[in-house]
Amino acid sequence: MLRLARRSGELALVSADGRALRGADGSIEPAELLAALPGDVFCPKRCPVHLRFDDAPARSRCSLVRAHSGLSALPDEAYLEVVTFSGDPIATVPGQVARVFVEAPGLALASAATGLSGAVVQGRLSGDAALIRLVGLAMELCGIYARDPIEPLSGPVAHDLDPIGSVAEASGLVGELGGRRGVALARRALALANDGSGSVMETFWYGVFCLPPRLGGAHLLRPLQNVRLEWPEGLVGVVSHERMRPDFYWPEYATACEHQGGDHADEAALAEDSRRARDYELCHIHYLPLTKQDARTEGAVRALLAQLFQVIAPHADSGFSRKASRVLGDSTAGARRVLLGQLLPPVGMR
Repeated sequence: MLRLARRSGELALVSADGRALRGADGSIEPAELLAALPGDVFCPKRCPVHLRFDDAPARSRCSLVRAHSGLSALPDEAYLEVVTFSGDPIATVPGQVARVFVEAPGLALASAATGLSGAVVQGRLSGDAALIRLVGLAMELCGIYARDPIEPLSGPVAHDLDPIGSVAEASGLVGELGGRRGVALARRALALANDGSGSVMETFWYGVFCLPPRLGGAHLLRPLQNVRLEWPEGLVGVVSHERMRPDFYWPEYATACEHQGGDHADEAALAEDSRRARDYELCHIHYLPLTKQDARTEGAVRALLAQLFQVIAPHADSGFSRKASRVLGDSTAGARRVLLGQLLPPVGMR
């Protein structure tokens, strides 16, 4: 539901009204759910809807609901309300207004971490894989894209969306959740995540660049993602673009990277790529484009990293070359393959 609301031009997400959020009881009827929740995401025959209630006695006994208690112990900012673009509740049912609330990024991460922790305990997922997957979710929720609500791994991704929260805000909320199951894992994931990711591939490359080596990353400084560049004085009338927002920009390394996700084989696209490269050069910024082929295999990723290391080495500290050698060594290849498996779309979708 959160993904649907982010992607829809007819829906919006606003801060939850605490008075409307409280007082949930077990009187929910199947007809109310069917009327209030869009059929795009709510299919009773496929799975129940998860709802949280004030406490155990208030939990719904509706057959279409998987009920959880603890709402009364959560802060208001743990939830967002789904409304129409004009600000009204999304639906009405006979005799009352239906108001729909969804978990805000911090609580959504904690809930996802609970499920992933269970998978780790059952041996279906390694601890590192669960952490990487949760970092990916954090980057989506604190980024400007949203996966498909029904088929998140293979469905179409919506881009250039308004952010609904930041890593700092999600971390603050998780810090208020106490010792609930999944909170520790969510906290670790948020400590590794970054704001501003614009796509699934950008999230993957962030993992390659910035996660620690034991998780398959190079542990570089965190870049600015999709943040507008300020042109140097005197170049405003020379550069080809009024503004640019590189996918990744490291001021410390004077380096930018962009993932070329579309078709860059036609003449217009090639001309645009050339103009962008010239603008970066004019501003004394090293520019490395990232292609689909660079993410095909662990070997391709390693080759791209080796090139990036050559570019940023003159700007790094004296111990960088030793660090780069360790990252490119065979001992990190297995972790990088796990990273590819957890953050990339299925092979046929890349």
